[in-house]
Amino acid sequence: MKSLHTIFLGVLLAFSSIAYGADNVIEKQLEEIGSIKDEEVVVVQRKYTRKDWRHEFTPVTLGGVPFGTVRRTLYGGASYTLHVNDWFGLEAFNFLYSKNFFSSFTDDINSNKGSGANPSQAEIKPDIQKLLYMVTTGAQITPFYGKVSTFSRYIAYIEPYFSLGLGVAKTETNSYLTYFPGIGVRAFFKEWFSMRLEFRDYMYTETFANRSGAGGTSTSLRNNYAVQVAFSFWLPKMPR
Repeated sequence: MKSLHTIFLGVLLAFSSIAYGADNVIEKQLEEIGSIKDEEVVVVQRKYTRKDWRHEFTPVTLGGVPFGTVRRTLYGGASYTLHVNDWFGLEAFNFLYSKNFFSSFTDDINSNKGSGANPSQAEIKPDIQKLLYMVTTGAQITPFYGKVSTFSRYIAYIEPYFSLGLGVAKTETNSYLTYFPGIGVRAFFKEWFSMRLEFRDYMYTETFANRSGAGGTSTSLRNNYAVQVAFSFWLPKMPR
C-alpha cells in the first residue's frame, strides 16, 4: 500500500509541475501580447465586402498575347457585371478591341525560298484573319473567398472565379459566333475598388478561302487566348 501511495504522490506532483509550467507559458505569452502596440494589431474580418445586387463597372481592361510565334495580339476594353449575390454574377456586357501583329517568323522563312537545302520550298502565308473586336456576355461563379497575408502585415482580400459566355467576334472579313471559358482572381483594395487578373480563351470557327486553286472554302477552329488585367469600381458603396 505504501508503494501505491508513493506512486500516486509522484504522479500528482508531475501533473502539478506540468500545469504550473503551462501557466507560466500562458502568462508569458499574455505579457508579450500586451506589449504589442495597438497599431501593429491587424483584425481580420470574416467578410470584407458584400456583392449582393452591386454593379461592377470596369472602364479599363488591358491584355493580350504579345509573344505569339506567328501572331501577336493586344487587347483593350471595358465591361459591366451585375452581381446577384456573393457567388454569382451576370457579365451583361464585355467589349474587347483587338490589335493584331504578324511576327517576322514567316518572313524569315520565306526569305530563304529558292535557296539552301530545299529550293522547292513553298511560300508560307498565314491564313489567320486579323481580329478587330469582340462583344460578349456571360456569367461569373465565385466558389470561395479568402485572405492572403503579405509580409505578415498587409492583408489582400481575394476571390478566385470562373467565367463562361458567348458573343460576336468581328474579323477583317467576317463576323463569327464566339464562346469562351475563363478563370481569374479578383483582389479588393477598397470595398468600392478591385483588380482582376484573368485568362480567357475566345473560340470561333473561322471560314477562309482554299489556297489550292480549286475554289471553295475551308473552316478552322481559332483560339484567341487573352491574359487580361482589369480595374473595377463598385456601386452602390457599402454602408459603414
